[in-house]
Amino acid sequence: MSTTEPTSLSPATRAVAYRFRLLFSHFSIQLMTALLLAATAYTIAWWQPVFLLLIGAGIAGQMLTEYNIHRYIFHLPPPKNQRLFNLLYLCHYGHHDFPTNTKLFFVPIWFMLPVLIAGFLIYWGIFALLGFDTALNMAVAFVFVGHVLTFLGYEWYHMTAHLNIRKFGPEIAVTRRHNMHHFKDFTRMFHVSYGGQIIDRAMGTAIDPDQREKLSRSEFIRTLGMQPNDPRLIQARETYAAKLGLTQRQLQSAQR
Repeated sequence: MSTTEPTSLSPATRAVAYRFRLLFSHFSIQLMTALLLAATAYTIAWWQPVFLLLIGAGIAGQMLTEYNIHRYIFHLPPPKNQRLFNLLYLCHYGHHDFPTNTKLFFVPIWFMLPVLIAGFLIYWGIFALLGFDTALNMAVAFVFVGHVLTFLGYEWYHMTAHLNIRKFGPEIAVTRRHNMHHFKDFTRMFHVSYGGQIIDRAMGTAIDPDQREKLSRSEFIRTLGMQPNDPRLIQARETYAAKLGLTQRQLQSAQR
């Protein structure tokens, strides 16, 4: 952890400051935050009581979206096509390959922004078809406030789960569950945000506490069960080595 903060700050304050600095060092977070602030200002300017309900629904909607994207897109069976594999490597495979690489903590903006825009257009159309005069404003509150706010919360919790840093109660709980996804069974425990374990339980992908110690098989520590020297992994690592700051030693070690 960086120690550039004044030593007069408490360890907890320094830990939070470090997280904010790391979080906002990524363009995707900067853009999403700007989008959230603009959408919030717009929503307040055109405020209607129904917007509060829509923001709450957007939060719930993003919790489901987080689970479904993680399970059904980011954990697609590794494709044979190298270009498609490389895209998924940047989205998620690489994160399982190098779980502590901070450049792989966050969802790429080129993936998440089109998802948000598509969702906005879809819900704008739905609200309009239902005859609401304020369909545009409703879609802004639902997607660009509710969804984006929850997405940023996910990024915070996911980043924190992979940092060796002082954590608070909810963050500790998330870290414990997320570690099971990485190091016990990558086919379960897909949700990351606090409270998301409810969705894993409902979808049958939660890990029973009594089963945790039985799930430490080596194949679940590998990148989505792939052999570490799989040619697709080797190619993806070499392609993005400079972008991800991977050393030659790390590349060689990853193949073992």
